[in-house]
Amino acid sequence: MGESILGRAQKKGAVEIHYSQIRDFANNKHNRIDDCPFGGGKGMLMMAEPIALCIEDLIARLGKKPHLVYMSPLGTVLHQEKVK
Repeated sequence: MGESILGRAQKKGAVEIHYSQIRDFANNKHNRIDDCPFGGGKGMLMMAEPIALCIEDLIARLGKKPHLVYMSPLGTVLHQEKVK
């Protein structure tokens, strides 16, 4: 996180990055965060609850709601124009 583009952005004060170990928010014996797709099918998904708990914890630690970038298949397509 301290190198390349992210490192330079942090040094300039353009971004502040906070991260968490999402497995710390799993409520099961083996701290599992993977889940099967609803209705079956191939692949694995991340459980919604650990993600939500992690975001809530971040908001509590910061004391405010930060700008979050959360990639989801339900969202709109991320285009370069939107990024700008």
